[in-house]
Amino acid sequence: MSETATDRLARMLALVPYISRRPGVAIAELAAEFGVSEERISSDLDLLMVCGLPGYYPDDLIDVVLDDDGGTVAIAFDAGIERPVRLTGDEAFALTVALRALAELPGLVDAEAVHSALAKLEQASAAYAGPAEAVRVAAADPAPALGTVREALDRSRRLWIRYYTASRDAVTERTVDPLRLLVTDGHAYLEAYCNLAGSIRHFRVDRIEEVRILDEPAQPTLWVDSEVPDRIFHPDLQIPPVTLRLARSARWVAEYYPMEETIEVADPPGGLRVRMRAARDEWLARLVLSLGGDAVIEDAPELSALVARRAAEALTAYPPAAVASAAAEVQTAQTPAEG
Repeated sequence: MSETATDRLARMLALVPYISRRPGVAIAELAAEFGVSEERISSDLDLLMVCGLPGYYPDDLIDVVLDDDGGTVAIAFDAGIERPVRLTGDEAFALTVALRALAELPGLVDAEAVHSALAKLEQASAAYAGPAEAVRVAAADPAPALGTVREALDRSRRLWIRYYTASRDAVTERTVDPLRLLVTDGHAYLEAYCNLAGSIRHFRVDRIEEVRILDEPAQPTLWVDSEVPDRIFHPDLQIPPVTLRLARSARWVAEYYPMEETIEVADPPGGLRVRMRAARDEWLARLVLSLGGDAVIEDAPELSALVARRAAEALTAYPPAAVASAAAEVQTAQTPAEG
């Protein structure tokens, strides 16, 4: 699986203090410590050399000292990365607002840890951010069904739900035995044993259209993974991988979804060619349609035809005059200007 920009950034931020405390450390040792190749570490060090403080003059950049003969590295100037972060007044205020909003989501976070962090932040920033009482946050309801789901978990009761499955664009009715609430990918999920599927499933809470607590007690499962998954999407390994060509604006797809291969391409500029497995053909077609032309299927004609059919079906929902006007605008935009 290809490495994401987030993974690389986290490693590079860790590299600087690690090397600073171990001047002369071998590149081979760094590769073993961070679980990547020596070539990847060398590439990270090359990038660090052009990073530094605003202004970015030679004296502002991180000074990485490489010993080519011995294969070792040291850092003569770390641009202050090892110093504790000091927040500005605006940064402290924004972080306080975010933490207060997070604290208003019962059951989704460790509330004690959030309130502890809030107390420390408000104490440290009182001098320039004003008194703590000045900040009041009312978090928006993340999902209408959340309160009922939380109650069912507290009472260990079975739930009836009416659920929208985006990958199939379908609504189903299910009875589930709730296990826990998770927050991942920026969304709240109910992990539950689904009696319709006969196995554990994850339901995005904001896609639960209707929910009722039933009188039956929830049945405990024999085993539940204690770790919180970093992503909910899981491709179907029985479906062959598909090659997509992504425009620059769609590069996020390669980081958000698991990829089997990611290659930089010159056409389109800044684009990618990726190979990925989908949950279902319909799911992949919906993904490509949602990208509005920034993704093209290269090696699956039947899927390309499916995308074309779905696009044509969508056009039928608009008045013919609106479709003709949009087509004319596209044609005009694609016609080179004369002269």
